[in-house]
Amino acid sequence: MNKFDTKYLPYFPIFGLGLYLIVFYFAASAYPGGSYNYPNANNGYSFANNFLCDAMNPITESGAINNARPIAVISHLILSLTMISFFYILPKVFNEKNRNTQMITYFGIASMTALLFMFTPYHDLMVTFTGVLGTMAMIPLFIELRRFKNKGLKRLMYFCFTLSIIVFLSFQTKIGFYYLPFLQKITFAIDTWWVVSSCLFVINKNRAALKLVPQKVNNR
Repeated sequence: MNKFDTKYLPYFPIFGLGLYLIVFYFAASAYPGGSYNYPNANNGYSFANNFLCDAMNPITESGAINNARPIAVISHLILSLTMISFFYILPKVFNEKNRNTQMITYFGIASMTALLFMFTPYHDLMVTFTGVLGTMAMIPLFIELRRFKNKGLKRLMYFCFTLSIIVFLSFQTKIGFYYLPFLQKITFAIDTWWVVSSCLFVINKNRAALKLVPQKVNNR
């Protein structure tokens, strides 16, 4: 493993999420208002009633021109690239590299590449692609988790996937759709916790591995 992958790359998702939240804050601040639940609202972005993607709509649910769209699209691109880098890093929590870890990388990156295009008119289709490809990445992840010793991180991964499935099914079936914007924010917060925790795990693992190298050299 090269120095860049070991020392710097695991910090990318953490930095990217922080940058996303900052840029999205400015987008949400410029959003004129209106949501699926309350189309005629004009009191700006609602944490409880607006989806994250609402800030990228050219026209709001109330029919107003959304001047926040350019900033929101930039924030979304930041998030998508951040998650692409995360799925490149995620398999590194495991000690062995095998077919399952490769599938986690391939399907995870494919899923987040689909996420990249959610700002286009094909939003709903991209949601489906993201969900299906993301699930295909989680299957080999769960297979590898059977031997994973960090119980806290393991439970967090299971919890994140469960919430993501609930959000995805609610979006597709429209069951509980009224509460979905709020649930989406909760899921995003838990997912952020998962991303940061996984990256910190890899960072600490790499540091421990680097400390062992001089010892091996001195013992020769």
